[in-house]
Amino acid sequence: MIHQTDYCILGAGLAGLSLADALQQQDFSVVLIDKNDIAAGASGTPGGLVNLATGRRATKVWKAEQCYEAITQNLSKVQAVTDKPFYQKSGLLRPALLKKMARKMSDRYANTPWPNGWCQWKSEGEIKEMHPGIQCVDGGLWLPIGLSVDVGAYLRGYAHLLSQLGVQIHTNQQAEIATADTGWQLAFEDTTVRAQHIVYATGGSTTESEYWDWLPLHYIKGQVALFSTGDRPLSFSHSISSLGYMAQTNKPNTFVQGSTYEHDFTHLNPDKEGEEYLRQRMRRTLPQLEEEVETVGQWAGVRTSTPNRKPILGRHPEHPNMHVFTGLGSKGLLYSKFLADHYVDYLTDGDALFPDVDIARIGN
Repeated sequence: MIHQTDYCILGAGLAGLSLADALQQQDFSVVLIDKNDIAAGASGTPGGLVNLATGRRATKVWKAEQCYEAITQNLSKVQAVTDKPFYQKSGLLRPALLKKMARKMSDRYANTPWPNGWCQWKSEGEIKEMHPGIQCVDGGLWLPIGLSVDVGAYLRGYAHLLSQLGVQIHTNQQAEIATADTGWQLAFEDTTVRAQHIVYATGGSTTESEYWDWLPLHYIKGQVALFSTGDRPLSFSHSISSLGYMAQTNKPNTFVQGSTYEHDFTHLNPDKEGEEYLRQRMRRTLPQLEEEVETVGQWAGVRTSTPNRKPILGRHPEHPNMHVFTGLGSKGLLYSKFLADHYVDYLTDGDALFPDVDIARIGN
């Protein structure tokens, strides 16, 4: 069987599915291939946040307004055709744990132009009233617009929607890639895909390709754990960002705690050391809760990071019909849809890429 297509995308995570969506909206034919399953890599985390104030100083993220609009619209679009809810606008609490941290967060907040209603500074007393038992020194931030998302469920729903719209998706297939007269040829089992363009959206395996082994990607293993309070309802309905994060899930009395940041790792599986690390983090923020919860699941994935902590988008310097979309890091959920749309605007209208994400910033 032979398929002719405009674009063949490798990788069915946040980057690959978002780009497939943006391309098919512009009437390009798209085939998507993943060597594993939908959301099998770092994109498949069972719990993630749309957090617009990150880092120790709670810095407003790059292109926050555009990214937030893009992901909220997309979550709503996918949820409309998915039976089970996979996200909620739970709000996000960011307590300061040290006086120095509170001072830096407060200064950054005071000097940041936040849209009306997006972000509020709360006193220590106000935060402890919002969440009894939480550790907090001198205040913190409350972001009512924060979202908690079962990212794996979102992507499986997204893939189903794209299939209905005409995107051909092949999973658990390792394709052999070769050049062809009109672009690229990808062969697996009894199928051959002939594509004018090929896009690598392969996350943690990007530099395994000889075409992209020069990219300055750094790989970070992240583990998360699912905790349950058993028969007792959770005492909070919002998510928390403090020494990692706690994200609401759609399972009763259950939340996700993440994440470890393992730069030197020897295996890709969740382990006991990861669980204990996450419990230690929880203990610093909510000591009483940590004593009460039971671990009911663990997950691990490998994220890609870049020197400026921004994704990499662009054409291969020697193969203009070969592209890459990688390096989403811990903000993949927030960046993916906005940057996919941005890249398709670049491909179709000739819009310049943002310098912060343009592959041109990197020499090979």
